[in-house]
Amino acid sequence: MVLTPEENTGRPGFGRVRGVLERSETTLNPSTMAELEVPCAKPSMDDFPGDFMNQDMRAHGGIAVHIILALYMFVALAILSENYFVPSVEKIGDKLNLSKDVCGGTLMAMGTSGTELFTSIIGIFITKSDIGLATIAGSTAFNVLGIVGICGLSVRAIRLSRWPFLRDNLFNLLSVTALAVVTYDRKVYWYEALGLLFLYFVYVIVTLCNERLKGIFMRIRQPKEKFIATETELTVSERSHLIPTENNVNEEHVQDIKVIPPKGALPSSVHEKVSSWILWGIALPFTCLYYVTIPDCRKVRWEGWFLVTFFVSLVWMALLTYVLVWMLAIIGFTCGIPDIVMGLTLLAAGTSLPDTFSSFIVARKGEGDMAVSHANGSNMFNILFCLGLPWFLQTALFQVGSVVTVRNQGINFSVACLFASVVIPVVIVVLNKWYLNKCLGIALIPLYLVFIIISVLLGMNVLGQFSLKMCSS
Repeated sequence: MVLTPEENTGRPGFGRVRGVLERSETTLNPSTMAELEVPCAKPSMDDFPGDFMNQDMRAHGGIAVHIILALYMFVALAILSENYFVPSVEKIGDKLNLSKDVCGGTLMAMGTSGTELFTSIIGIFITKSDIGLATIAGSTAFNVLGIVGICGLSVRAIRLSRWPFLRDNLFNLLSVTALAVVTYDRKVYWYEALGLLFLYFVYVIVTLCNERLKGIFMRIRQPKEKFIATETELTVSERSHLIPTENNVNEEHVQDIKVIPPKGALPSSVHEKVSSWILWGIALPFTCLYYVTIPDCRKVRWEGWFLVTFFVSLVWMALLTYVLVWMLAIIGFTCGIPDIVMGLTLLAAGTSLPDTFSSFIVARKGEGDMAVSHANGSNMFNILFCLGLPWFLQTALFQVGSVVTVRNQGINFSVACLFASVVIPVVIVVLNKWYLNKCLGIALIPLYLVFIIISVLLGMNVLGQFSLKMCSS
């Protein structure tokens, strides 16, 4: 059996078979030939710079260095999001007079999802793998289940408005459906990528017409003579249980907010004091770097520089994401974990840290609609823009007429799980009478764990042969 170069084109792992056949004049027996014909996936680690360690050094303790660096990148991203990224996005939203739910679903989602965008770009143009697709799929499930669940556990009870929740989840379902259609044959063409971008453009248009569409929705939902326009859409009996405050937070939520001690106040215990000093020391390098490179738009002096804060934060996010993916690629190769599994789990949760912190912060302020809209808006930005843009650039500009191949054969199963992870929370929220509370959090967190377990089993080929085994570096 002789494999011609034409027959080998586009088939991963077969290049070495041709080389062996070209260099050998002997006839290979069927068992040897079958062994050589088994394809494998090139590890993403090979597309990054070296780490001055060999596999033996990493396997005997050196991997700890990469784990520490990866965790440090997570911390750096969290600090960047909380102190610079989110404040700049809030300033932009205020200047554009956007409502809280619209700001959360668009500007804040675009901002905090920068890590997913850069991960997708790295997957398409650098590693040539499915790590970007896997990361966004895992991040989508984490947003609707993990982040909303965490926000629910962090507050007592916040009433969610029906319109922004239904609006965002409708587009959420459309986004996942579009992803299923595009990846069904495991090939992505330029017009399919353009379709994803167009769908996100439609979502942005809908958010810009939010008030008009909301009015139509409320008129359909209730007769005009019975409709009372309120921001939280509460009936008289429901509003009687809430006590308005300056932050539009009910009394139970106010009791749940931790009071921030004044500057100079010491922790109440030695343990808390030591912990705070340790955390301060860990964060100090990046705190100093951010201080000298990013204008803090929270301060009066730099308040007008919020656009500079936003774009410089994006640059930092790109650099940190590159190092994070690099470290996780090395960790995955050393531990024998496929890129698809790393993307669905660690990388998805890590790149969603800015989203998690942002939603957590606004939820604790009593802005439940903004927190949930942010999580849902991040999903649409991830699927439609973070995947659509790199796919379109690759197939329509850099290699005109080319096709992006999805290597994971279990992608249809993963998208089906993703679709369920979007539908089920909607049902739970309705059954929970539209409240963001601990009951909702307790219901959603286990569902995310189920999604992770199924995804890992698929990625590790426990439930069937869905992924190529990793080649030796």
